[in-house]
Amino acid sequence: MATVLSPPLTLEEFARLPKDGACHEMNAGELLTLPPPKSLHTRVAVTILEALQEQLRQHAALRVIPEAGYVLSRDPLTIRQPDVSVLSRERIRATDPDSYFEGAPELAVEVVSPSESAEDLEIKTRQYLQNGGQQVWIIYPRTQTVHVFSGGSAAIILDRDQTLDGGDLLPGLHISVASLFAI
Repeated sequence: MATVLSPPLTLEEFARLPKDGACHEMNAGELLTLPPPKSLHTRVAVTILEALQEQLRQHAALRVIPEAGYVLSRDPLTIRQPDVSVLSRERIRATDPDSYFEGAPELAVEVVSPSESAEDLEIKTRQYLQNGGQQVWIIYPRTQTVHVFSGGSAAIILDRDQTLDGGDLLPGLHISVASLFAI
C-alpha cells in the first residue's frame, strides 16, 4: 500500500488547526500532534513556572511564560511550544498579539513525557539553541534530574541534591532541583 504524504502546512494553516486539547508543533514541515500532558507532567511544569516567577521578580527585563508558540524556522516551518519559557519583555511587546513569537525564547524548559524519545529531545534542544535560545532545561520527572544546555557548552546534569543556577542569563537565580519535584 502506497503512503501519500500531504504537503507541509503553512503558518496560516497551522494557526487554524482545531483547538482539540492536543499540543501541535511543527518540526521541519512535519505536523506533530501530542496528547494532552498527564498529571505528573502538568504538576512539574506548574512548579517550575511558579519557581521561575518567584525568582524573576528581581529581573524586570524578563517574563516567565507558559506554553507559548515560537516560530524557529519558516522554511521548512518549525514551531515549538516549550512547557515553560523565559522571554524578554522587549520581545513580548514587539510581537503582535495575534502572532507567534519569532525565534527561540531566551530559556526553554521542556518537561519530559514518557512518549518523548531521546532523539526528539535532542532535536528540540538543538533547534532552540540554534535559533537564539541561550539556555534549555530538560526536566526528567521520573528520574528527578535536570539537564541544562547552553550554546556550545556540554550538558550539565543535576540531580535532586543540586541547585539550578541561572548563569549569565539569569544571574542570582538558584532553584533547588528537589523543590521542582516536591509536589
